[in-house]
Amino acid sequence: MRETEKAAKQQEAEAAKAAKQQEAEAAKAAKKQQAEAAEAAKAAKQQEAEAAKAAKKQQAEAAEADKSAKQQQAEAVKAAKKQEDAAKKQKAEAAKKAGPIPKRKVAPGGKPGSDQNKKSKAR
Repeated sequence: MRETEKAAKQQEAEAAKAAKQQEAEAAKAAKKQQAEAAEAAKAAKQQEAEAAKAAKKQQAEAAEADKSAKQQQAEAVKAAKKQEDAAKKQKAEAAKKAGPIPKRKVAPGGKPGSDQNKKSKAR
């Protein structure tokens, strides 16, 4: 009976040892899995931050391009107005230099631009 007791105790000790070892391995695997999950979360967060940064940069560049386009358009409008004003001024100066437009002489009883005027001039 003593040997059966001894064998049972030994078997119990081995089972306890195996259970303890299995528990330690499970804890180790869980810890490893937790570390991998934390690493993946960290990488995802970093990627999200980089994407947000890139989006913000792109938005800023788009705003700058829009601002530049508006500024160019404003400058083009300003230049066109300046050119138009210069043309008006030049036209006015040319008209001033030319003096008043002389009135055409009309033959007695004739109307301006009529054939009668042309005939009287031809005579």
